[in-house]
Amino acid sequence: YNSTGAYALLLAQFGNGWSLRAGVSYSMDRSSEMDTEDYMEIYPNVGVLKSYVINDSTTAIFDASIGSHQAKIEELPFTTGDSHEEELSNIEYAASYAINYELMSFTIIPKYKVSYKSYDEGLNKNRDDMIHDLNFKIEYPLSESLKISTFYDYSTRNTDGTEQNQDFKNYDYGIVLG
Repeated sequence: YNSTGAYALLLAQFGNGWSLRAGVSYSMDRSSEMDTEDYMEIYPNVGVLKSYVINDSTTAIFDASIGSHQAKIEELPFTTGDSHEEELSNIEYAASYAINYELMSFTIIPKYKVSYKSYDEGLNKNRDDMIHDLNFKIEYPLSESLKISTFYDYSTRNTDGTEQNQDFKNYDYGIVLG
């Protein structure tokens, strides 16, 4: 597969810590063997962000957004007649809260995010997802432009409105150099 992605953003920042944004992203997966566009998504979204200082070493960040995932997929051969090319399209509402804590040279970042997605096409008609994500990250600078970080992420999804069980729990962890 060949993948393409692009993002455009308009951002307004204010002196009181609030920011407003409007953006649109584009993603596409193309089969290199079949020369077909198997997945495409345009995602216009708007959001608000507020950051504020808790104390000398701690900053909090609140983020909320709404967006419309306008996706198209190739119809899969094993699906029923109810399948629809836009069945991954959905409206997403999301909010997150993070704390950045500086301890010596380390930055410790716990973050919680909740999102709600509503689908209305094909096999996903009347599907609703509630996703919770808890993330914990520790960063350490190796130089002015290079840092090492480790993270742990736990996600759950509860789905209503479909015959298939789409619920999941996911654990991720890793080390990143960048």
